Order: sequence, then structure tokens, then C-alpha cells
Amino acid sequence: MTTSDQQKFVVRIATPPTKRLLEGGVYWNQLLRPLGVPLPRLIATSLEPLETQFPFVVLEQLPGADLFQIYQSLTSSQKLEIVGELVRIQKIVSALPEGGGFGFASSYSEPPAYRTWKAAILGIVEKAQQRMSYDHPGVTYLARVKNVLSRCEDYFAAVRRVPFLDDTTTKNVLVDEGRLTGVVDVDQLFFGDSLLTIGLTRTSLLAAGFDIDYIEHWMNQLKFDQQQRQVVDAYSALFCVDFMSELGQRFNQENQPEIDLEKFARLESIFETLAG
Repeated sequence: MTTSDQQKFVVRIATPPTKRLLEGGVYWNQLLRPLGVPLPRLIATSLEPLETQFPFVVLEQLPGADLFQIYQSLTSSQKLEIVGELVRIQKIVSALPEGGGFGFASSYSEPPAYRTWKAAILGIVEKAQQRMSYDHPGVTYLARVKNVLSRCEDYFAAVRRVPFLDDTTTKNVLVDEGRLTGVVDVDQLFFGDSLLTIGLTRTSLLAAGFDIDYIEHWMNQLKFDQQQRQVVDAYSALFCVDFMSELGQRFNQENQPEIDLEKFARLESIFETLAG
């Protein structure tokens, strides 16, 4: 939205059943922004629906585009700088109190749903399974990814309920002139292992056919050991299957699309490389 004096704002509108996401966004914005997380400034909120009005939030519009849109134009040094800023942001978030469970939370008053990190991870597999029909080509990968994840069970058992931004991947990370300008759409925090975000980002880049030196910068900056790199591989394989399950889904389209077999084949290839 652009006003008459050329100020730009973002208006997010929900339906009454989905207003919890907006409420979560307001909650975490008010908690994280004062700590130095570069979230957009809240301008106005109206979260109680009326007969003629849906819940909405008005935010400042930060400059920049999603990382995905400009990724291939970035230099290696720019990617390194963006990663450094993300590491700083995640460090701020991880310093918050631990949660009452593992998984998503819209606030500290609503504990995440899972008692263990393993259960939270398998919850992602279960959601992928729910999306797939019996004849979906990705069905055969459900058991295989569980096998990949089972190799990390000792690691999973040691994961603490630490908060992190799970969706600061190739989207929701705004970049302008090679620099991170902010993160957006933080409606929930995830409690558990922040390596999950790196795995998701890696799969997103590979699925698009992009290089992954951004991921190498990220892992090098955090000084990952061999086990942590193997866990990132497992998370990346997990999201390969998750992405497979989204192929052929209607989501907000009027008609159900055909499964894009070219995209599926790319995800298959990525999975085979990661699963070893």
C-alpha cells in the first residue's frame, strides 16, 4: 500500500480462523524488535474481527527483495555478509527462554506441541504423508527419509528447546544492494535445533538449481563439525520429501495441478545425493 505522500506500508489480512498467525506476529515483533532483530515496525493492528472487517496488521515496508529473487546476482562476499547477519539474528533469538516443548509456538503462553525433537521432526514427515495420495511418486521416499533420520537419533535426543527463526531461508530474508535489510513474516518461533533452517535453505537452493556456497559460508561461520554437517544433510533430505509432497497440491489454486515430473526428478536426485 502506498499513501498519497508516497509512504509504503504492508497490510496483512487474516480471516477470523487464521487471526492467530497475526496475533503471533504481533507478539514476537514486540518481543524481538527491541532486542535488535530487524523486523518491520508495527503501524496499526486490529485483531478483533467485526461483521464488516477482517483482522489486519499494518507494517512498514522494508526495502529489498526476498533472497531467492536476487540470489544469483550476489557475490560470494555479499552472501558471507548476509549469513553473518543471520547468525547474529539467530543468536539474539536463541538467547530467549527455552520453550515448554518442541515445534512451533505463537507465544510463550502456548507451548509447542511435541515433547521430543525427534517427534517434531517426524511430524514434518507425517504432514508430507498426509499430502500424498497412495499413487503419489513421493510415497516411496517416506520410509527412506525416516531411515535417514534414524541415523541422527542420538543427536536428536540431546537437542534442547531453544527458540529460533525457522523460515529465514530463501524467503522472508530481505536483501537490498547486497545487504540484509530485514526479516519478515515471523508469526511463530520454532523451538529445537536451528540447523533445521540451514537444511531447509539448502534444499530450496538445490531445488532451484542454485549454487550452495551460501550454505558453506553458513556452516563455516558456525564452525560445524562432521556430525553437524551430517545432520544438515538429513534435514535437507527431509525437506526434499516435504517438497515432493507439495507437488500436485492445489493450495490456493482453483484446480488441482499435475505433478511437475521435472521438479520431482530434481528432488529425487538431490535426495539420492544426500541420503548416500
